[in-house]
Amino acid sequence: MQFKTYLIVIILVVVAFGIGYGWQNMKLRNAEKEWAATIRNAEKEWAATKGEMETKISSLEKELAQVKARESLWEMPLALSQISIHLSEKNFGLATQALDQLKEIFSKAQVAMNDEWKKRFEFFLPALEEIRNEAQNMNPSAREKIEELGKLFKEAFWSSKTG
Repeated sequence: MQFKTYLIVIILVVVAFGIGYGWQNMKLRNAEKEWAATIRNAEKEWAATKGEMETKISSLEKELAQVKARESLWEMPLALSQISIHLSEKNFGLATQALDQLKEIFSKAQVAMNDEWKKRFEFFLPALEEIRNEAQNMNPSAREKIEELGKLFKEAFWSSKTG
């Protein structure tokens, strides 16, 4: 009988270890599934947050470009005054060069402007081109036109600042 008792105890111990092993294995698999689900959720949250931040960065970069464009516009009246001085001194070559530079600066700024600002300054490039042609032809009326353009530019700039 002792042998049977030992055999039963050994079988019970093996069964107990087997049940314990099975139980722990089931808990481990459930933990792995929960961990995988947590990782997937974290990845989704990360992707959503990353998308939001990229959108905000893009928006801020666009806003910065618009601010830089407005800064360039702020300096335009001074440049127009310098061109007027060149024209009054009959330095038509310098005036033409300055007009070309001003046109280039304005064109770069115009790319970053919003539609409202583009519409308010749509007159500027054609007027610059007209004045440039008159300066190349050494026409004295170019000075009057550049001064008038400066006034129109200031009006457009300040009306867009308040609007």
